[in-house]
Parts: sequence; C-alpha cells; structure tokens
Amino acid sequence: MIRLAAPYWLLLLPCVALLAWMLPRADLRRPLRVAGLVLLVLYLARPEWNLTPPGMDLIVLMDRSASAAEWVEPHREEIERLLEANRGAEDRLRIVDFAAAPLERAAGRPFESPRGETRMRLALEYALGLRDPARATRMLVVTDGASTESLVGAGGLLAEAKTPLDLRLENPGGAGDSGMTRVSVPPQVQPGQGVLLEFDAFSSEDQSIPFELLRDGSRIGAGEVAIRRGRGHGRVAFRAEGSGAHRYDVRLMPRQDSRVANNTGSAWVETVSSPGALLVTPYPDDPVEGALRRGGVPVDVVTDPSRLHAGDLSGSRLVILNNMPASRLPAAFLDGLPFFVKEQGGGLLMSGGPQSFGAGGYFESQIDPLLPVSMELREEHRKLAVAMAIVLDRSGSMAVSAGGGATKMDLADEGAARAIELLGSMDAVAVYAVDSEAHEVVPFSAIGRDKAKMTDAVRSIRSAGGGIYVYTGLKAAWEALKTSTAGQRHVILFADAADAEEPGDYQKLIGEMAAQGVTVSVIGLGERSDSDANFLIDVAALGKGRIFFNADPAQLPGLFAQETVAIARSAFLKEPVATVSAGGWSEISPRRMDWLPQVDGYNLSYLRPGASAALLSGDEYRAPLVAFWQRGIGRVAAVTFPMAGDYSQDFRAWSSAPDFVQTLGRWLLPPPAPQGTSLRVKTVGNEVMVELLTDDTWTERLANTPPVLIVSDDSSREPRVVSWERVEPRRLEAKVSLPPGKPLRGVVRAGEARWGFGPVAPSVDPEWDASPDRLEELRALSTSSGGRVISDLRQAWTCPPAAGYAPLGNWLLLLLAIAFLTDAGLTRWRGN
Repeated sequence: MIRLAAPYWLLLLPCVALLAWMLPRADLRRPLRVAGLVLLVLYLARPEWNLTPPGMDLIVLMDRSASAAEWVEPHREEIERLLEANRGAEDRLRIVDFAAAPLERAAGRPFESPRGETRMRLALEYALGLRDPARATRMLVVTDGASTESLVGAGGLLAEAKTPLDLRLENPGGAGDSGMTRVSVPPQVQPGQGVLLEFDAFSSEDQSIPFELLRDGSRIGAGEVAIRRGRGHGRVAFRAEGSGAHRYDVRLMPRQDSRVANNTGSAWVETVSSPGALLVTPYPDDPVEGALRRGGVPVDVVTDPSRLHAGDLSGSRLVILNNMPASRLPAAFLDGLPFFVKEQGGGLLMSGGPQSFGAGGYFESQIDPLLPVSMELREEHRKLAVAMAIVLDRSGSMAVSAGGGATKMDLADEGAARAIELLGSMDAVAVYAVDSEAHEVVPFSAIGRDKAKMTDAVRSIRSAGGGIYVYTGLKAAWEALKTSTAGQRHVILFADAADAEEPGDYQKLIGEMAAQGVTVSVIGLGERSDSDANFLIDVAALGKGRIFFNADPAQLPGLFAQETVAIARSAFLKEPVATVSAGGWSEISPRRMDWLPQVDGYNLSYLRPGASAALLSGDEYRAPLVAFWQRGIGRVAAVTFPMAGDYSQDFRAWSSAPDFVQTLGRWLLPPPAPQGTSLRVKTVGNEVMVELLTDDTWTERLANTPPVLIVSDDSSREPRVVSWERVEPRRLEAKVSLPPGKPLRGVVRAGEARWGFGPVAPSVDPEWDASPDRLEELRALSTSSGGRVISDLRQAWTCPPAAGYAPLGNWLLLLLAIAFLTDAGLTRWRGN
C-alpha cells in the first residue's frame, strides 16, 4: 500500500505537461521524457510504501491490585473472552497483569506481585517494551481508574511509540462514592497538649457525612463534615495522652457508599516526653518498676500488651519483657524490636519465668537472634514424650501467592514440617489437611526413623478449594490422640482468621479433650480484627493453649517452631538451684556485685558465641542466668530467672536486687538525643521528608563522621540506607518513598549520636485513594495518546494509523536519472 506525504504536488503534473507541450524543444512525444516528467512530480509528492504487516497487536493491561479486585476480577474472564472472540485472523492479543509489578500472561505461570500498589506507569513502560515496532499496536487498560504513581511523562512515551491507550473503567464511575484525600496534624506534641487534626474529604454528592476519630483503634471523638461541590474540609480537636507515637484514624461513615476502603485517613503523632523504659509485664506490682523509678528511670508499665505497636517504641529507650509470652505480643510490636535495637540503639531486657524464653514461644521468633542466649531443643532436655496432632487449613484461600514463588499453603506446609523436625524419635505425630473433611496426610505414629518420610508428605500438601471445617479437623485430631499414653498431648490448629467455618459443637469437643489433658493452640493467618478471629481465640482459650495471629505468611514456619519448642522442651526448671559468678559483671559496672546464693527456678538456655555471662547456674548445665551483649548499636540482656511473680522469692529477698536492676538498666539505656540539633520529619504524599538541622558546633563533627539515614518498614527485608542532599551548610535533606500499607521508621546516626523517628505513613493509602483528580489524570493521558474510554470491547480492535512506512524518493530519483541518461544517449545516437 502506497501513500503520498505531499499529494498537492500532483496538481502540477497537468500544468507542467501543458507547458512542455507548448514548447517544441520539449518534444513530449518521446516516452522517456514523459516518464521523466512523471517521476519528477511523483518524487516531489514524497510517496511512501507501507511496510506494516496486516493485522494489529492489542496489549491489554489487566489491573490485579487490591483496589481493583472488587470491580475488575468478577468481569476479567468475560472481558478476555470477548476480546478473543473479536480478534481478527491477523490480529494478536497479549495480556499483561499488573499491580505492584507487571508480568505478561503465560500458560502455567501464576501472577505473583504484591497487590497493595497500582503501578500503572511501570506497567505502561513494560508493555511498550513488548511492542513489535513493525506492527500496528494499541493498548487497553482495564482498571478501576486509580494509579498509585504519577503518570507524568507517560504521554510522551506513548506518543513516541505512536501507540493509542484506551481505557475500560470497571467501576461505577465514582457514583455514590465518598472518601478521604488528606489528613494533617502536627507530628510531635507534648503530653496534655491540645491538638487540632484537619482532613479533606470528597463525595459524589453534596451531603453532611458523620465521622469518628480513633486513637490506636479506640474511639475518642466524632463529628460531621459538610461536602459542597464534591469536596469538604473537616476539623477535630483532641488532647495528647501517654508517650510514644500513636496512630489517629479519621473514619467517614456515609449512609451509602460504593467503596468503603477509602473512608479512612490516618496520621501518626508522637507524644514527646522523657524517654525511659517500657515494661511489658503481667504483674501490676512488678518490683522491676519500683527499682527503676528509684534509680531515676521513667517507666511506662503495660500489663495488657494486645494494643502494643511499633509506635510505642518511639517514646522508649529500653524495652523489658518480664515473663510475657510471645503469643500475647502483637506481631507488629515484635517486628519492630530488631530495628529498635540494632539501628536505633535501644536496649532490650528479657526476664525469666514459666512464660518466657523458649517456654514462652520465643524460639525462632523475631527477637530470637537478638538474645545473648539460645533456646534450641537438645535431646537431653526434652520432656518424656510428646504426642502432637497438626491440623492444617488447605482451603481455597491458601492457594494465594505469598511471594517468592510460594503460596500460603507452601509456607504452612513448611511450618508443619519444621514442627516434625523439632520433635524426637520417641515422640508421635499426626497431620491432617482439612477442607470440608479431614484428609490424613501422616497417620498417627511414632516418628522413629520416618521423620524424612513424614516431612516430605507434609510438604506435598496443596490447597484444594472450599473452606476449612474446624470442628471436623479437631475431631480427627482427638480421635488420634485418644490412643496415646504420652504425658504431653497437644493439637496445633492452623486456620485462616477470615475463613474458619463449621464451628459445630466445638465447645463440647474441646471440653472433652481438655478433661483428658489435651491442649490446643491456634495459629491464625490474619489479624485479631478478622471475621473468624474471635472463634479461633475461643478455641485456644478452651483448649488451654496459645493463640498466634500474623498476617505475614512468611512468619508461619517460625510460629510452628515456637509452639513446638514450648510444648516439647523442659524449658523452665522449677527447682531451686545455686548460682556461680562468671566474672562478666565487670563489663557492665566496676562495682563488684554480691550475687544472690540461689534462684527458685530458671529458663534453661545456652550462651551464644560472642556473648558474656555474669552469672551461671550451679547445676550440671552451667546455664547462663545473667547474659548480655551488643547487637548493632544497641544492647541486649537476658536474666533467665524470674524477677517477679512465682519462683521469684529468692530474688525479691535479695538485698542487692534494686541495685542489680538499676545498674543493668542504666547499661542498657542508650545515650540521650544530642544537643544543638533538630530532626524534622513530615509526610508529603507518598514520600517522607527528613531534615537534619545543626548549629555551628556540629560542623566539624559531621565532617569527620557524616550522618547516615537508615529506614525500615519492619518487614523481612533488611533496613536500607538513604542518601542525603546538602541544601544549606547546616541543613541536610532526604526523601524516602513510603511503602504501601506499612509504617516507616528510621534513625539518623553520626558516630555515637543518633536521632530516631517514626512511625510515619501516608495519611491515605494510595491504593484506595479514589479522588476524582487521579481518574482525570488517567483520562487525559488516554486522550493525548489518541485513545478513548470504551464500553464496547469491539472498539479495542480499531487499528491505529500505520506507522511503518518507507520513503520511495531515492528509488524515484534513481529511475529519473536512468530515464534522463537513456534519453540523452538516444538523442546523441540519433544525432550522429
């Protein structure tokens, strides 16, 4: 196919022919001269040959993010079927799934990407990389209309590629939708200070919308915001309380709403007070508190740890876990402790008791690597025999990807296999995979030499769809354990906290099990706020076991290990034992410590290489009773005997107990924040701005030891270092992208000086930000590319103007030259 880039030149052809005819010397009767004239005019018309193959490529960008799931997922297969049905014989269809990352659809390859982001620009760049430049290409985005990253510059990429971008919006166009767009509040306040929180909201219709204000999940205020012309601005005042950082949520409560996930805006506010120790203890009159206060250390006592979070670490320099089991500590708090110690330089002290160390489920927990003592399961310290039944949820929700090529089921399988590996040859185990019925994977039997065979069978369990029938699984476990004479009989139930069905008469069943000495612990995948969490909590309470909740599937193997060690190991020795000085106390204080002669009991553990011991048990184990070491820039100590509650009589009667607690506490405390500096932190959209301002006294110090900014979102990834930009001589600035769905914490370090901050997070989760401005940005991008919003999927196959044309001018010039030379040659030949 040929097109003329300058067709108006053809109008000159008859004029030139007429003029040439009137000139006798032109002699247009000669064919070569006529051909030369035609070739000249055609050359001036710039003809081009279409090299584009027949047909077109349609690249479909399918939004698979969390916000699009409600609108796109129910129609996805039908959309793909209709597109395929309207494809021409020469057309090609390619599908790219995207959320936080894009991936082209391929048979047998699952889509694995975090669903908490809609990175549409990244998906467009990826799709443009798939384009065949030799073929006509069109793109179609099937989405709910919200991108979590800016689309600035994407129009230039589409224009350069000459690729139109069409939109298929699978949402109600904002009809009936209300939501939050911004929350503003001072990041730091003083205790008791009045605070004004402001927020912006939108709605598809003018109305007054009620809202409530929550602090760490508890309601502290309410009001209404007026929406006029689609937008509204609200204010609410409150008084700062307590210490540390706290999360404040503003939640809209419209009468009707097409999407509720964007109704909440959040902000973290740090109540700045004299930082001291955070004592997490089950004892209201814990003697550790009194000893520290008499030593001048402020203490914040927490006896109900269920509401702890990483923000509580902001107002603390030292965390003390006094006989508090890991199962009672929220995962977000445990996840925050490694960064608090290793990077922010905080102190950590764990004190012994029947619910601490290995007995408290800390083996292979998030803080296990921090402790100067190890809690591994050694053969000589096992209980006589353990009979365990493991009930695994293999419902449809377990088939969801957990990242890294593994599903939730794979990680649960690995956890169950890890539990079997920690048991001894004399122990017995049974494993059931449960959906609507209990499938026996490992028949109840002694482990003996079959450990490898059992773990292989467990690792082969796959999700089979449906839900989990908890009662059916527990009944199968009880039928197996009935036949055992082991002294310790235990059930581990793993279930989805949002999908645990068929409770049946579970109370009667578990009551019968408990009456026969069988305990039941529950590992719930999800949060305590999930729909079936209360049911699982009740199962664990009736079974006199522990309950663990964690929304991160990667933590499952560790949770199974924690529970197994707590059950199978004689971790707390309840007999009095003499003490032996190990000489390490001199590293903490030059003053000699007059140690207590014996303790009432202790948690059996082993000194880690590189750690120091100040006191040992006088029995055959020579186990550490007081151990300590440095982790990162923070310090950690383990006191493996009880300092409060049962088995603490000898310690409380010890005259040097207050001096011991105060001296150890002061050694663990990091230095206070340096003077002459200021650290400012503010959130701007999806970024946090960090500014370090110093006076003249810091110029030389920072030149010798440049400050380092380290941030973490408390995930399994390592903390990362962020580069500074020097804005002024005494002012440094850095920008950090905020991770979706997770608060960010950080620290600035310069030599021995340190400045901690956080948590900080976007006021509105970008994934659920459905403000009209974001949709208009996407519409404008489509229009500028030559695309449009389509409702009829047949329009997606409209072939764009072909771009693969090759100019014919050089060939025409060559033919013109040949015609001219030939005509000249013939003229000379005839003349001779």
